[in-house]
Amino acid sequence: SNTRRILGVALRDKQSIHIALTGVYGLGRFMAKTVCAKLGLNPMTRIKDIHPTMLHTIGKTVESEYVVQNDLKDQMKSDIMRLVNMRCYRGIRHAQGLPLRGQRTSTNGKTAKKMAGRRANLLGIKYPAIGRSKKQKGKK
Repeated sequence: SNTRRILGVALRDKQSIHIALTGVYGLGRFMAKTVCAKLGLNPMTRIKDIHPTMLHTIGKTVESEYVVQNDLKDQMKSDIMRLVNMRCYRGIRHAQGLPLRGQRTSTNGKTAKKMAGRRANLLGIKYPAIGRSKKQKGKK
C-alpha cells in the first residue's frame, strides 16, 4: 500500500492518529490531541481508518495553526543566531557549546556540550568563532 503522509512525515497504518502526529517535528502529544479535538476526530483512530482527504485536512490545519517542521527549525536557528550575533552572554555560550543558564562547568556540563553539537547539526548552524580557540580546548 502507498504510504500516507502528513507534512512529509510518513505515517504507519497501525498507529493511532494522536501518536502518529507526534512524528511531525514540533508536535507533541498534547498538541496532537488538541488538533484531533479541533477536527472532531477520536485520537485513538488508526491511520488506516482515516480517509485521505481527512489526512490532507489534518495537514492543512497543523500547518496553519502551529509552527512545525522546517519553519520551526528556521525560527529556532534565527533565534539562536540573533543571540550569537549580538554577542550577548547567551549567544557566546551558544557559540562555545556551553550551558546557558548558570550551571556549573568545572565538573558536569557534559549534556550541554553534547546537545550543542546535536542542535547545531539539526538546525544546520555554523557558529562564528567566539571564545575558545582550538589550542585552549583541553585546558580548564
